Amino acid sequence: MVVACGSPSSKARNDQSKRATEQTPGSNSKAKKSHSPQEESGENQAPLTKTSVRTFYTKYAAQNSNNQIIIETDFGSITIRLYQNTPLHRANMLYLTEQDYFNGTWFHRVSKGHVIQAGNNDEPATVEKRKALGEYTIPAEALDKNYHKKGAVAAARSYSNNPQKRSDPFEFYIVLGSTFTSGQLKAMADKEGISFSPQQTEIYTTVGGAPHLDGEHTVFGEVLEGMDVVEAISKVEVDSGEWPLKNVPIRVRIP
Repeated sequence: MVVACGSPSSKARNDQSKRATEQTPGSNSKAKKSHSPQEESGENQAPLTKTSVRTFYTKYAAQNSNNQIIIETDFGSITIRLYQNTPLHRANMLYLTEQDYFNGTWFHRVSKGHVIQAGNNDEPATVEKRKALGEYTIPAEALDKNYHKKGAVAAARSYSNNPQKRSDPFEFYIVLGSTFTSGQLKAMADKEGISFSPQQTEIYTTVGGAPHLDGEHTVFGEVLEGMDVVEAISKVEVDSGEWPLKNVPIRVRIP
């Protein structure tokens, strides 16, 4: 199960969302192509694997300086800044965008007041796309530095047999969350046996977000423009599995 958190109401649909199964659509604009190491050497890129992904994306990140992507939806556009301190995740988002993976996938999960999750759908063609790109996961990055503030963009991951908290490459989510009082954060910390730094406390008492996800998922970017679009998508009607009753297709491009 690939999830943005362990929300009980998400289980019904998330069980259909295995890694190597799905995707999403959108507008007519085309992504600006960057080049993979293999393209520049005239080679075709073989499907990525858990063992090859670090080498490939380290080289790809060094050769591609882009740090923004734009998600286009029927509700409007969302501009994302990709963090430099998560180079493997930045490279993955750029590479998958270049390969047109996200085009035709959906915001397939809307957890009210919590997150909206994209990069999947229930179409067989998505399974084939994933197989062609490779069955791989991405090593966790900056778990103790990047936080789940409102507008943060993070990678979904499996919670089963994944002690290293490696990320699913195909699905990501944008955080909504809420603000907390210092007392609420202390109660959460005591209950979960964790602690919040002064920086985290400042973020979650002012900006808001989802503090219980810190350290569990790689946060690799944030919304620069379009939080109003995120808010609009978060209000769509969903079923008991948190899937929108009406598809929310996306298209992702590099500006």
